[in-house]
Amino acid sequence: MAEDSFTILELISQSPTASVYKAHQNVLDRTVLLKILHKHLLKDQELVARFSREAKACAILHSENIVQVYDLTEVDGALAIVMEYVEGQSLDDALLDHNTRCEEMLLRVAVSVLNALGYAHERGVIHRDIKPGNILISNTGSIKVTDFGLAVLSGSPSLTIDGTLIGTPAYMSPEQSRGEPVDSRTDLFSLGVTLVEIITGERILAGRSYAECIHKIQAFNTSSLDALSVSPHVLVFLKRLLAPDRNERFSTANEALQFLSPDLVSGIAGSNSGHPLPPERRETLWSKKNKLLILGAAIVFVLVLSLSFLLRHPGQEAEGNRPNPVAADTASGGNIDRSKIRVMTPSNTGGTDARPAGREEVAGVPPSQAGNVPPVSHETKDSVNFLSSRVTADSGFISIACTPWAKIFIDNEYAGMTPIFGSIKVPAGTHTVTFNNPDFVPIVKEVRVRSRVLANVDADFLGDAGYIFVHVDPWGHVYVDDQLRETTPSTKPIIVSAGTRHLRIENPAFHDILRDLNVKPGDTLRLNFSFLKGDKN
Repeated sequence: MAEDSFTILELISQSPTASVYKAHQNVLDRTVLLKILHKHLLKDQELVARFSREAKACAILHSENIVQVYDLTEVDGALAIVMEYVEGQSLDDALLDHNTRCEEMLLRVAVSVLNALGYAHERGVIHRDIKPGNILISNTGSIKVTDFGLAVLSGSPSLTIDGTLIGTPAYMSPEQSRGEPVDSRTDLFSLGVTLVEIITGERILAGRSYAECIHKIQAFNTSSLDALSVSPHVLVFLKRLLAPDRNERFSTANEALQFLSPDLVSGIAGSNSGHPLPPERRETLWSKKNKLLILGAAIVFVLVLSLSFLLRHPGQEAEGNRPNPVAADTASGGNIDRSKIRVMTPSNTGGTDARPAGREEVAGVPPSQAGNVPPVSHETKDSVNFLSSRVTADSGFISIACTPWAKIFIDNEYAGMTPIFGSIKVPAGTHTVTFNNPDFVPIVKEVRVRSRVLANVDADFLGDAGYIFVHVDPWGHVYVDDQLRETTPSTKPIIVSAGTRHLRIENPAFHDILRDLNVKPGDTLRLNFSFLKGDKN
């Protein structure tokens, strides 16, 4: 399409990768938004593929709560996405007005965004960057989600290395900040952070540095929400969205909508015409909800009393007759009694948490030894047989956790990539566990494994990591310790191990720029270089 098909009206925003314009589409006589990729980036195949993926992700989505993409075309020789222009403002800008920081606005945004996410998720699209800046409020009151530039399409190959941190840090889910694979529940967590910001005006997970931000995400606990000035039902809703363990969140956007109750959802949807709910309508909705809350509380109270009675009176089974789950798992293939052991799940710090379900101790195992029971997982068998030719009757188990992720080698043999659910069965004795992530210096740990006992080994690359932002004029390939880490321009930091790191910046039209950097744990370094100004080695 020729550039004269559009008349540029106004520059809306500019980033290191693209410029966004308000424009008039002459052929169809309508106002549109043009997102144009910078020309000098056309040689960057990854960026071009990501830009095209954004258009593809949005083009299949036709919802009143999602900004529509009309076309992927060329403008003046550069790739451009043509999309719906929303006359209004972003939620980010709306929150500058303190009058918008109320529960009614929270509910309006929640219902609209959940409708958008439910529609997108059902079509295999995960947004991965839900935040106030990507939520638009039109002058008529409708609310739409935009900018699917980081979206994941089901069945499409990933354009980033596994473990790369993608998204806006202050709105990332714990699993996203660890570089783990994400699903629809990641969007729900980001929405929860956004909804809290509507009430408080604060970004609860923001930090002064990238490292501090990641630390806040990993340390977040929903009990910190108890001070929010919201109704009890909305508080429970927010805690479900923001559960650090994704398995404790709503499973889908539609489930989250249903939690708000049909009356409330329909009432809020009606208010998206731009007019607030009338007071009498709000009172009706809240009175119905309060009745449900009282009924629900009564049911929960009865269930808690019943459960408490059962736990205190577990039955007539004699202590001496209980099976020992550790002894049952032998080389002949015995199974652990799953009814007595809580399923092993990743914790919000990337480790694991194992506690017996319904008792103060695992059957037949003293409390002091309960942690030695091999973990059980929904996704794997009781243990992963590793080096099966060496596994003997006196084998033990290793449970492995890593932040953000790593390829695991035991005694120099590949054992899998984290997160590894369950335990790895190995011969009793001393073993070397190597955590290998290409972005960091390998972590090597030695572990002593005893017969039929679980040993826990974990590593945290981010614990002593530093963060480097590199700006290069006009552009450059950035190598750290001779490994290509980034091609500028980029808005995300390069995460590196603390210590002396060798930096090389390459542009084929100039001599390389070389620097040695002393990176301390938690450092955030911002470096500016210019080939045009003659920066030298």
